[in-house]
Amino acid sequence: MRSFKLILVMCLGSFAALAQTGSPQAPTAPAPRTSPTPGEKSPANSAGAKEVPPDAAVITIKGLCAAGAPKPAASKTAAGARTAKPATCQTVVTRKQLETVIETVRPNLQPAQRRMLAQQYAELLVMANAATKAGTEKEPKVQEQMRLSKLQILANAYTREIQQKESEVPAADIEKYYHDHLADKYEEAKLLRIYVPMASPEEGKPPDVAATKLVAEKIQQRAAAGEDFEKLQKEAFANSKGTPPSTDLGTRRRGTLSPKQDEAIFAMKAGEVSPPLEEPSGFYIFKVVSKEEVPLDKVREEIKSTLSRERAREAVEKVRTSFQPTFNDAYFGSAPPPAPAGEVMPHAPGPPAATPMHSSTPPRPATNPSATEAPAPPPPAPQSSK
Repeated sequence: MRSFKLILVMCLGSFAALAQTGSPQAPTAPAPRTSPTPGEKSPANSAGAKEVPPDAAVITIKGLCAAGAPKPAASKTAAGARTAKPATCQTVVTRKQLETVIETVRPNLQPAQRRMLAQQYAELLVMANAATKAGTEKEPKVQEQMRLSKLQILANAYTREIQQKESEVPAADIEKYYHDHLADKYEEAKLLRIYVPMASPEEGKPPDVAATKLVAEKIQQRAAAGEDFEKLQKEAFANSKGTPPSTDLGTRRRGTLSPKQDEAIFAMKAGEVSPPLEEPSGFYIFKVVSKEEVPLDKVREEIKSTLSRERAREAVEKVRTSFQPTFNDAYFGSAPPPAPAGEVMPHAPGPPAATPMHSSTPPRPATNPSATEAPAPPPPAPQSSK
């Protein structure tokens, strides 16, 4: 749960200043249950949370006043004399505001963890308020971190908008992609396989590839003649340690085996047996039991996801390349050589607090499938009653 606090730091960077209240009482409401019943789901859907109105206080921090706000005035008697005890301000977080925070930083938060996040959120409100009073946010480095955080949030939010737009793929485009790639992606074969491990004459010496190949060729001839694959697999493993692997590979699609095996298998017809295919660990012999096309309905969502990612990546790249910056070589030095095809350049440095947020919130950015997501737009600031 340590990540809650790190995640919330990013949200607090974009919150408005805390408000203060002079009233001694916060809005009252039934307290949310802290021990969820078995099977209880997210806070918004739990029975206990529904009993609390959206505008009811779920966190009250007495004594927390906004930085720079005037101190609460002391209450007066009917005669106009001031009492000795001034009213204290407090900050209130409503159920709606807390659940906005939860949906922003941890959408799938379990009800049992709700109080823990609320406690850390309250601590961060207190610390952020203290930092504002101390003038920390006016420090140049802090202001630059906040500026970079805003840029990063905006850039990633816009990327998500593009992803959302491109996620709607017309059915006609899906069908066209399927038929265009039917031969190279959407064919599958039911396979049997014999594995002949590399023979080593003595421990510590390199494997004898020639001797292993000779054994594999003899086994392949027997397999092509119709002998039982399980029997031949046991013979191939006779001088090896361990249990012989199963010969039944089930159904495999194009692209799920090594390129060499994939090419050989899908060039064969049903009933044919491949020649021994050499790999570093040994030789493999395949039999194609049957071949068929993968039905469109089985891969419809897969194709939709592929097209959505490709189109979002193209749209983001179009924006990125619409402006061409120039750099002062006297300062930066000569330009480095272009990155090899397929290599992803590192991201520009962001504020230190961005990394924890990245690791917690999907989906992936379209520009780099391995990168992590930046935080979602921040929720509204907590309110205070007066």
